[in-house]
Amino acid sequence: MKTMLTLGALALALMASPAFAEETKGVQWTDDYAKALTTAKADNKRLFIEFTAEW
Repeated sequence: MKTMLTLGALALALMASPAFAEETKGVQWTDDYAKALTTAKADNKRLFIEFTAEW
């Protein structure tokens, strides 16, 4: 169990390093629906749309 926790902590530390962040850009969020749709079509990918509101 202790070995698994150590390996997990090491993995988290490596993923938090700046070198890892530069290699994986992750999700590129945008507020421009038209641009996102064009990019998704060009890359043959789906869109994830998140709706929020302040009530």
